[in-house]
Amino acid sequence: MLRADAGTVRRLAAWVILTASAATPLAPQATDEACAAVTGVTPSCGWQRPEDMEPLPGGRLLLISEYGALNGGVPGRLSTLRAGDGVRAVLYPAATPAPPATPGWGDPACTTAPGAEFSPHGIHHSAIGGAERVLVVNHGGREAVELFELGVADDGGAAALTWRGCVEVPAGTWINDVVGLPGGALAVTNMVARGTAEETLFEAERSRAATGEVRAWSPGDGWRIVPGTAGGLPNGLEVSADGTTLLVNYYFGDAVAAVERASGKVLWRAGVPAPDNSSWAADGRLLVASHRAPLAAVMACGKAAAEYCLLPYQVVALDPASGAAATVLTGGEAPPFGAATVAVEFDGRLYLGAYTGTRMAHVPAPAAP
Repeated sequence: MLRADAGTVRRLAAWVILTASAATPLAPQATDEACAAVTGVTPSCGWQRPEDMEPLPGGRLLLISEYGALNGGVPGRLSTLRAGDGVRAVLYPAATPAPPATPGWGDPACTTAPGAEFSPHGIHHSAIGGAERVLVVNHGGREAVELFELGVADDGGAAALTWRGCVEVPAGTWINDVVGLPGGALAVTNMVARGTAEETLFEAERSRAATGEVRAWSPGDGWRIVPGTAGGLPNGLEVSADGTTLLVNYYFGDAVAAVERASGKVLWRAGVPAPDNSSWAADGRLLVASHRAPLAAVMACGKAAAEYCLLPYQVVALDPASGAAATVLTGGEAPPFGAATVAVEFDGRLYLGAYTGTRMAHVPAPAAP
């Protein structure tokens, strides 16, 4: 278990077992012609907009943010996919109520867990933010980062989440992604002023003007704007293993930038068309999923009621020291998958999520440089 005290271990051990017993297997992929592999791309179907993903400790579970909506009007959930047998489980909101937990993480003023309107977006879990913590952007009911305590079974095959607190963002902020930082701190990408009209977004796409920035929160100090991070529609966010450098994706800026968190110094800037989310590859490179289509097409896909959208995408691997880029995957022009938002190495494969439809997909993992 990933736990700090014996009482929490006992409480969540039972909860992990309950969650595992409630898990439901995915439909068999090979016998479903509507969800079959095509030219090396294998879909995984039956999800709700699997927009972001994080591998969990033990290497057997992939945590998935089943996206709601930017305006908070559509609820979503946090789920896992298990390697090997394809079993998935909904962790939050769970069918079986979790044992009561004492809030205390994040802002002391946040004492109530999100309700049925919970609408997740970007997620983060890593040792840099605390190995027991999962951070989740939530648009439903409040614009906030929700903080969950993670429990993983000893064999790595089941997990549970218990809500422990939140940090609401300043009024007018519209966030996309989040990373945990040392000492209980966190950082988010503020894309644009909350409620910005589509016409204004199209104009920002044309002008490439700065629309947002990265904001950081820490206990005792609250919110601040991270210097050097203003840009066009900040989207995905990652952090270096030592917590000193933020990797910021600028969707309208067609770039990824490495920024010193303390000083705001830009260490490098790499050209990547419309970068969405990022993840760390096993070889230490930053994997960035990006879209090869204009905003109008991206929005149309988001509004379509379809299992998947044929929106072209690419996955670029960046050297964290220099920003040198190499394209490791392109796709989305043909079935069975498109509109990738994230690429994560898991179970010896590269798993792809999407902001629209009901499908993930996986392909062979990229070769090391």
